[in-house]
Amino acid sequence: MTDEARPVLLISGGHTLQPLWQPLSETYDLCMLHPQSSGLMNDLGIQGAFGVQKYLTAELQEKAVNIAYRLSAKLHEPSMSASLAKVVSEAFNGNPPENLSQPQIGEWWPAMVGEHIKQEATLVGLLDAVMNDRKISGCVVHEDVTPDQRAIVLFCKAHGIPTVHVPHANCFYTGKSWDIHTESISDYIAAAGTHMRDFYVRWGFPADKVRVTGVPHWDSWYNTNQPTKAEARKVLGVDENVFLFIYATSWGQLTSDRGGFEQEFENGLRQVLETTRELNATLCIKMHPSEAQGQEQIYLNALKENNINGFVTRQFNEYVLRAGDALVAHGPSNICVTSAFIGLPCVYLSTEDFEFPFPGPVKSGVSLAHAIRISQLLDGDKTWDIFSKVCNDAHGKGNATDRTAEFVREVCQ
Repeated sequence: MTDEARPVLLISGGHTLQPLWQPLSETYDLCMLHPQSSGLMNDLGIQGAFGVQKYLTAELQEKAVNIAYRLSAKLHEPSMSASLAKVVSEAFNGNPPENLSQPQIGEWWPAMVGEHIKQEATLVGLLDAVMNDRKISGCVVHEDVTPDQRAIVLFCKAHGIPTVHVPHANCFYTGKSWDIHTESISDYIAAAGTHMRDFYVRWGFPADKVRVTGVPHWDSWYNTNQPTKAEARKVLGVDENVFLFIYATSWGQLTSDRGGFEQEFENGLRQVLETTRELNATLCIKMHPSEAQGQEQIYLNALKENNINGFVTRQFNEYVLRAGDALVAHGPSNICVTSAFIGLPCVYLSTEDFEFPFPGPVKSGVSLAHAIRISQLLDGDKTWDIFSKVCNDAHGKGNATDRTAEFVREVCQ
């Protein structure tokens, strides 16, 4: 049940913000932007939580449809699709995919844009309704670049409502040109550590608007009731005497014009399978949460075809990493950061324009097996603690949730 006199805090539905729900609910009624998140809040007994969808009406939906039809109507004009096709062609150096060329692009582009406009017009209408009914004191998002999250942040900025971006993880992009990770349009950033702070400042975000807090959803790594290596292996069914090699997969970034990810992943899997045989190891393929359904079977088939003992999982990060002897990941993945928290030796396969800018995980060269052996020499080395602290200022204490909640209360009064 909500208290109409309490201030409202808009909060995105990203699971990485879940640790903040309880402490922030002590100050605000939380308005969730995804229905499933508000339902979960109620299940957890968090008082005052409600979904923005409670304000949805037939009139609001009709208005959003009319806005979408009106704004997207011009896109059906041949001159518009021709102009768009020209821009796309230039982006692909004169050789765009067939469905991004004339006349194909004119057959699907207007409808897709219209659907997006309808979705965002509905969201803006819902936010208007909340604002007319309650006092909105602030907004917290886990990212501000996808259409829904960007619309929420822009709505708040237009109405003078403070916005706080709590990035879900570090970015290790080292390229010179714009990348979707290099910008944030929120008023404030709660940074994981000094690396994230310096990264955003380097790309033009005001330094006085960044507070180093640590990453709230990483606090659980420092709980005292975490499983031991033996306990983790027992749960996963891994023999205590085998060398457990963990391969953390990744996903193709679709937020830039860079391609070639699929080939990188195929090469990476091939190297991992060869190295597993060379090390006579057991292989755990730890899937990225964003990988497509059905990918599990592809990995299982690869294990079978190569006669390798192992298993595949999307979940149980904390058990998998604590059970492992070494980890390899694509590019400077943040799973390398969490493995560093517990001192698990890790190696990464190089990805163009992404790099760890300071000592930590070992970069694989000609031989992945050799890199893994080098990483084993760093077992227990203080490098892991230094690396972890730069990436997560709450390393060792696990107090990022309290620090982030305090920051939100400070700027969203």
